[in-house]
Amino acid sequence: MLQVRGLVKAYAGPPVLRGCDLDCRAGEAVALLGPNGAGKSTLLRLLAGLHKPQEGQILLDGRLFRPDLADHRRRIGFVSHDSLLYAGLSARENLQFVASLFALPRATDRIDEALREVGLEWVGERPVRAFSRGMVQRLTLARALLHRPGLLLLDEPMTGLDPAGIRSLEELLIRFRQEGGAVLLSTHDLSHVDPIATRVVFLRKGRVEDGGEIGLYGGRGLEERYHEMFPARPARKKGAPTLPAEASS
Repeated sequence: MLQVRGLVKAYAGPPVLRGCDLDCRAGEAVALLGPNGAGKSTLLRLLAGLHKPQEGQILLDGRLFRPDLADHRRRIGFVSHDSLLYAGLSARENLQFVASLFALPRATDRIDEALREVGLEWVGERPVRAFSRGMVQRLTLARALLHRPGLLLLDEPMTGLDPAGIRSLEELLIRFRQEGGAVLLSTHDLSHVDPIATRVVFLRKGRVEDGGEIGLYGGRGLEERYHEMFPARPARKKGAPTLPAEASS
């Protein structure tokens, strides 16, 4: 469903992504792992069409991804750190706005279904500004699923969710991929990877490295592998001189 080849992205300094290759097939959920600053959010925003790469290609269903085309945008649902919701509108009004952007048929039925899926049908008329962080995250997921995309891109989707909300999200994502959808999610909490993901990849030094099927990791195996890939930097001793950036790199 998704093929990424040679993706390069830089901002003001050195490239954040240095030639990323990645595949995500229908029916699988790929966990994108890496420390803060590795470029996970940048990669997801490129795949969602919110940023443009300097080099490389993104193929969606075998076609070059063009975010300016409506049928391409419909194939993707995206949850980022920003909710992309309007605080002054109710939950239902936010979803009605999204439905109008996609010209969804039977919009009222789809909105009702989306609110039920995330457990918010009881607060559909409440303004989003009155929502807790977890409720905002649930509604953000409903927004991403409303147009029934084939590919879900999720950037830290468990943020703000309580244990019941996390379990509900796990069940929703498992059902989504079992019905033929593809999921690419980043998370810092490795304990949530195993119930959802079928495969893991690591984003290191601007490139994606395949971590294999999730079944390869038993017990604390994934955590151990993560720390092998991204060892903690030793703390600087008190009073030790700070090297200039050129020397420390």
